[in-house]
Amino acid sequence: MKIQTSNSKINFNAGLTSKMKSEIAHCDIPKISNVFTKAGIVTDFKKNKTIAWCSLKTLEIIQELNKKFRLKLALPKGIIVEDFNNLKTSTKNSLGFCNSEPSELYFGNTIVPENVIFFNSFEKYEKDGINPLWDNLDSMSDFYYRDNVSATDFFLETFLHEFVHVMHQNNIVKKRGNERFLRAIPRIISEQYWINFKKKYHAGLSQICNYATTNPMEAVACDFSKRIIDSLDRNTLKPKYNFFKESPYPKRNLFNIFKDEPELNTALRNFWNGKFDI
Repeated sequence: MKIQTSNSKINFNAGLTSKMKSEIAHCDIPKISNVFTKAGIVTDFKKNKTIAWCSLKTLEIIQELNKKFRLKLALPKGIIVEDFNNLKTSTKNSLGFCNSEPSELYFGNTIVPENVIFFNSFEKYEKDGINPLWDNLDSMSDFYYRDNVSATDFFLETFLHEFVHVMHQNNIVKKRGNERFLRAIPRIISEQYWINFKKKYHAGLSQICNYATTNPMEAVACDFSKRIIDSLDRNTLKPKYNFFKESPYPKRNLFNIFKDEPELNTALRNFWNGKFDI
């Protein structure tokens, strides 16, 4: 990935404080796994403290949003850390992905249910017990932001992004049904759809980040996670306000249904509700 030195979106402030780094270094992974178990989420963090701690903080943020603002944001069924070279996936070098349907992701007959999040361990890059990506999360977050892949340079964006995929799929399935959702997936990741999608939405979605221009699912994940991050107190990781209320995603009510709104907002609401037609 080429670094775009002319890009003005350079902050180098991914947000990990000294206190947070110390918490990661001394975190108790079995204790963190127990928190997820109580929430009904299966985990296998493969001793990766950074992923375990960041996943915990992401869970706490979503739970706080649900409790404080009476939201009903869905949670994943599982979080698994794995070297993606061991999986049947074409995204060998990606940081993570969310499984949208039950699949044989492992080389064998193990079926992984839908809404399980995988994070890449990048084991082949480890040397002397040091993982150059996850152990340098601040630098990695800055790099992706500088290259306009991520919407923010915040260290939790990767984690929130994958959690949002779960929320998004859950919302679509509730509104349109699981079968209809699964039929839509091959279409929206096809080359022709991508070409048409870029033509219509690139100008608007590229203002979020370039990755948002990939397809409707990524557009929502990038925008939604950015809105959550913008609502956080960067030191306490607590939400300061209800981001969802001021976002494009709630159903329009009688007070605003006749008001004009930006085309991008309408598109994001449609994507959120599984309306993918161009």
